[in-house]
Amino acid sequence: MKGPLSYVGGKNRLANQIISLIPKHRTYVEPFGGGAQVLFRKSPSDVEVLNDIDGELVNFYRVCQAHHEELLKQMRFVLLSREWYDRLKSTPPASLTDIQRAARYFFLQKSSFGGMVARQSLAAHITKRPTFTPKRIPEIINSAHERLQTVQIERLSYAEVIQKYDRPETFFYLDPPYYGIRLYHHNFSDDDFRQLNVCLAAMKGKFLLSINDHPEIRKIFSEYKIEEVEIFYSLQREAGKRYRELFIRNY
Repeated sequence: MKGPLSYVGGKNRLANQIISLIPKHRTYVEPFGGGAQVLFRKSPSDVEVLNDIDGELVNFYRVCQAHHEELLKQMRFVLLSREWYDRLKSTPPASLTDIQRAARYFFLQKSSFGGMVARQSLAAHITKRPTFTPKRIPEIINSAHERLQTVQIERLSYAEVIQKYDRPETFFYLDPPYYGIRLYHHNFSDDDFRQLNVCLAAMKGKFLLSINDHPEIRKIFSEYKIEEVEIFYSLQREAGKRYRELFIRNY
């Protein structure tokens, strides 16, 4: 199944390729959860962990997991329009209940440029041909609710969640912020990627990291197996262009 959320750099097009490379394991962990397209599409593991540092994203997944019916009630009268977008965007999350925050996050994420709620622009599909309508909300939320029933949802740094779950029988799929892209809530600098490499070097389990191709990335992670794959970006301004993605792994 497809995950309920989509982001810049999301793995809709690469999920099946990534899944085909997952080795035998007992515990599956995504330290950079985001849209979690791989988790939602793969077969369940004995233990599964979805982690992200973004509190609003984690709250959405937790509400979807435990209170999906109440979440759907909150979304019942959502209209995909600029008026609703501006109203929700200007509402401080701290003033809302967890369920209201989840509804707000879902609506804004579906309406924001490239799925990035932090940006101010309204998605092109609101003023052009829509790809998402309120009629699909129950299907999206109910499917996500079912898949998340056996998933442990964490809000930790990637280093903390790796330390917590690292075992020889653990597999980590890592999808950090794209190199050189400044669209995320938590962007990564060169030093951040170097620190990530230090963390991976001490890992007992296996990992696969996916990232956009860049000479600095190849340099930082040169000690691991690096595989190139091609991908089409879906952003309107980049439509039709091919880009190289890297699969970096220690097995």
